[in-house]
Amino acid sequence: YYFNVQDTPPGKVYQKPKSARGMEVTTKKDFWFLMVMNAPLSIILGVLAWRLNKVGFFSQNVLYIVWAGLLGLYLFQAYNCWAVNKDLLAGRKRYPPEDRFNFSQVAILELTYVVNFGSELAVVSMLPAFFEGTFGLSKQAAGMIAASYAFMNLMSRPGGGLISDKLGSRKMTMAVLTFCMGIGYLIFSTVTGGWWLPGAVLLTMACSFFVQAGEGSTFAIVPLVKRRITGQVAGNVGAYGNVGAVAYLTIFSLLPAGDVGNRIFFQMLGVTALIVAFLCFLVLKEPKGSFAELHEGEEEYATAASPAAMETGDVMN
Repeated sequence: YYFNVQDTPPGKVYQKPKSARGMEVTTKKDFWFLMVMNAPLSIILGVLAWRLNKVGFFSQNVLYIVWAGLLGLYLFQAYNCWAVNKDLLAGRKRYPPEDRFNFSQVAILELTYVVNFGSELAVVSMLPAFFEGTFGLSKQAAGMIAASYAFMNLMSRPGGGLISDKLGSRKMTMAVLTFCMGIGYLIFSTVTGGWWLPGAVLLTMACSFFVQAGEGSTFAIVPLVKRRITGQVAGNVGAYGNVGAVAYLTIFSLLPAGDVGNRIFFQMLGVTALIVAFLCFLVLKEPKGSFAELHEGEEEYATAASPAAMETGDVMN
């Protein structure tokens, strides 16, 4: 991999971030928005530590130490972000309009990854037990059926990126896939032992397609937010997938066991996905130039082929 892969396609310039210490933003408002969106990354680790304390993995005093460490980690990250953006915050630097980006676009992509990749990790964790308990299957059969959810990843995730390329609107692709995912989860909440088992399997695969295609469409947008900080944007968005997984599974662990808990769990997944889908419709913007490379050189060709250019050429001849 190291000897065969390049950072950029031939002829393209690799754009490095201003600093690896923290994410660069282009307005003061976006800096505080970044601070808010960084908080759940530490908070969810605190929730995970709390769950470990509840099952007796470590004592209450250790829990307090872990929480103090996580607070320190957040403050350390906040300081690094301040260090990267201190000239902007002090008013010594202003970005020209063409160099600015809106951090809300990063935030909405983080939320989409909560509801698609986060829910995928959560569902994969409980789906074998769901099929075993709902349909009275053996553990082996339930595990094989549940594996169909993960198997769809082979085609669904790259398929989401492909759909985003082909439809001509990355925003609408993201919003529609997330909306369909929400509907799929709501339908899944109605599955009971009275369902036809092959129908439940097909629903699992269909729901999995929208979930994982949504993941692909998320990362079809990530590189287009701001090219020189693509790695930092991708890291933050990817981290939110784990935030979603831990949050969903923590809530699932607090629900009553059996059909009631499963129904509430899938309803929660569906409702949160629908909320994020509407946020995509309202907040997410079509990335500028997201399809420009597909038409690279066409303007020059069109100019050269225009009647005026041809007439000029005839005169010169």
